[in-house]
Amino acid sequence: MDPASLVTDTHVHHSVYTDPALFRLEMERIFGRAWIYLAHDSEIAEPGHYVTRHIGTTGVIVTRDRDGSAKAIVNRCTHRGATLCAFERGEAPHGHQCPYHGWLFAADGALKMVPNRQNYAGVLDLAENGARPVRLESYRGFLFGTLDDAAGPLVDFLGPMASSIDDLVDRSPTGRLSCAPYVLRHHYRGNWKMTFENLNDTIHPGFAHAASVVSAKHVAEEVGSRDGLSPTVGMMLANGKPIQFFQDLDMMVAPPGHSYIGGHMGANYSPDTADRYTADLIAFHGPEKARQVLGTDRHLTLLYPSSTWHARYQTVRIVRPVRHDLTEVIGYVFRLEGAPEETFRNAIEYVNGANSAASPVISDDLELYERLRTGNGYDGAGWIPYTRGLNEDREAGNGWTRTPATSEAFIRNQFRAWAHYMEAA
Repeated sequence: MDPASLVTDTHVHHSVYTDPALFRLEMERIFGRAWIYLAHDSEIAEPGHYVTRHIGTTGVIVTRDRDGSAKAIVNRCTHRGATLCAFERGEAPHGHQCPYHGWLFAADGALKMVPNRQNYAGVLDLAENGARPVRLESYRGFLFGTLDDAAGPLVDFLGPMASSIDDLVDRSPTGRLSCAPYVLRHHYRGNWKMTFENLNDTIHPGFAHAASVVSAKHVAEEVGSRDGLSPTVGMMLANGKPIQFFQDLDMMVAPPGHSYIGGHMGANYSPDTADRYTADLIAFHGPEKARQVLGTDRHLTLLYPSSTWHARYQTVRIVRPVRHDLTEVIGYVFRLEGAPEETFRNAIEYVNGANSAASPVISDDLELYERLRTGNGYDGAGWIPYTRGLNEDREAGNGWTRTPATSEAFIRNQFRAWAHYMEAA
């Protein structure tokens, strides 16, 4: 079967969400080729610090080496295949040692030592048994990895969407970020693509989240104002905006599969914080650049196929495929070094509302992902259309297209990328 035959300009076959064999091929041809966001420099600040992450279903270890460079290897001992690290983060100043037979690997994967070396005399070449290295590149402190040595440069992969990472970093009045230790994660019973097809979908909120919209309106009425409401309540209220509002909003799509829509929600800082923060940004960037930073408002940039970014709320989410019918979403929040503390509290509140399984918003999505898994698993489910806004493109530029935010252009863009990746090697 040619996977590209499952995608047309207007439809996709339901099996792309339900077929375990296709999922395994995705891990090889999409997650095995794309640049995948792994970690931020601040998470491995000192030599020996490491974090464990995933590229698709492959575990990797990202380590700060002794020379200060970041290195990554597959989290697998080359002896019997045991994973080297069981913890999400830690310190390994002398390397990563397998807990089974004690083989010791350097940060770059080189096999440094095997116990009782004489047993291997003449039969083991350490140089040929290192752990598999993962190619790393950094963009403004954010580390991306790929298993494809032939992949183009990271900046080419990011394309115009690099500006969303710029937007996040430039919001710091010192130019520095630090990843907070607070991590929120949830699993859902459904395919990983469902998240990417949902987060820039502006039609579903008024239906899927209708109950939380009503609750948020009651809260606003009790408070007597919509000013100063928490980001979670602001998110709930934003989901109740009329469809015409989203029709007027812009969406930007770019290869390979990336997109974002204009901002449509927010909780403002208190006046004192806003004044101080603005003054700090002007002092660091100058008036013109500070106005540009504060005037940029994007809702959820999607870096296909692995991460989502919200600069205004200093959050990054990793979408991790576990099985064809199981996905983990992991949310990280960043501190803008030197910014008022309220900016950080605001971001923590947002990530709780956006990535906690207890959120009154995300719980609706999790239920719908499971409904999608169930319905698309029925015999004869056939072909699924994604034709909304097919003829409504507004403008095309160098590597990007601008459309109404109500369009399914971003899903069509994702499946163009999907079909391209899934072509035979």
